[in-house]
Amino acid sequence: MQIQITAEWRARNAEKICRNAVYSPDAGVAYCGRLLERRMGGMWNNEVNITVMNWLSQFTAMSAPFNQIVHYVAGSNLFKGFPVMGLIWYFWFRDTDPKSGTRRIIIATLLGCVIAVFIARVANNLGPYQPRPFANPALAHHVFIGLPAPESQALYIWSSFPSDHAALFFSLATGIFLISRTAGLLTYLYVLIFIALPRVYLGLHYPTDIFAGGVLGIICVAFSTRAHVTRLFEGHCTTLMDRYPAAFQTALFIISTEIGVMFGDVRLLVEGIVKYFPK
Repeated sequence: MQIQITAEWRARNAEKICRNAVYSPDAGVAYCGRLLERRMGGMWNNEVNITVMNWLSQFTAMSAPFNQIVHYVAGSNLFKGFPVMGLIWYFWFRDTDPKSGTRRIIIATLLGCVIAVFIARVANNLGPYQPRPFANPALAHHVFIGLPAPESQALYIWSSFPSDHAALFFSLATGIFLISRTAGLLTYLYVLIFIALPRVYLGLHYPTDIFAGGVLGIICVAFSTRAHVTRLFEGHCTTLMDRYPAAFQTALFIISTEIGVMFGDVRLLVEGIVKYFPK
């Protein structure tokens, strides 16, 4: 059942929605009004999302320790990027024979996942705004005991669609699947359990956000690993690898590490430059 966005609902939730106006104090009432209009409906308001989020809400109010464990898992690179990227590097060192094509697939996968995350971020920032479940006034009855107040979290004003986490890690799982069907299927399952589901449970994403991000990641890697695409960079990478094997693999390791941590350090650097660079 979809949530009916009525005038009464607007009035009841306007104050909570407009608390975000503190992030743009110069915009005043006009900003608040625009924000209110953007949050009234959207892709989140469908039967699948509402049913899943309402079902999960009975568990999020039961155990603070469990919520905190899930919160840790959802934010820890020890459970997210490191295991998946570690498996990527396992195959890199295992299959050194160029005839296996493993290293070509790995480089293409890293390229594909960067493209997937880029598209996800562009869609997230330029597409229709969609409040995250934990910040959605229509789902205000959802309680996450033991966790910080929604308004205090950095993602409170971020749009949720699509999930860049799903785009990234499902794209990496796709690359692993192209190398080894068994390892790939297990990686898909791992990503679903330890990366995707915790983000839905914590109200960071709706199921449709995860689905869209996952499909985006799979499509990007399926495209980037095609022969006519890999021919564009395979020769250059092979030359660099042959001439400067240590430097090439070091650079690839640094890049893969940043990918594994969702470009966290790069984001902080860019935010710092934007914030402190003289205008």
